[in-house]
Amino acid sequence: MSRKPTTIALALILVATALNISILIFNLSLPSRAAVAGMDYQALVSDADFKQAVQSVVQACSVNVALAKVRC
Repeated sequence: MSRKPTTIALALILVATALNISILIFNLSLPSRAAVAGMDYQALVSDADFKQAVQSVVQACSVNVALAKVRC
């Protein structure tokens, strides 16, 4: 059997992994911008109605607003 397809597949996987690592290291991804009803992230964090709406969607989970995390 030829090892060429396996070598090509392995090379593609290594290139994709290197690309992902470089994106993480150099933080090339764009930050998300939360905006609901004209409120930015900080306004949403302090809005009790928004927090209640998020908690009702993820009923079995707890929302840690300070860390922007949802724990189920």
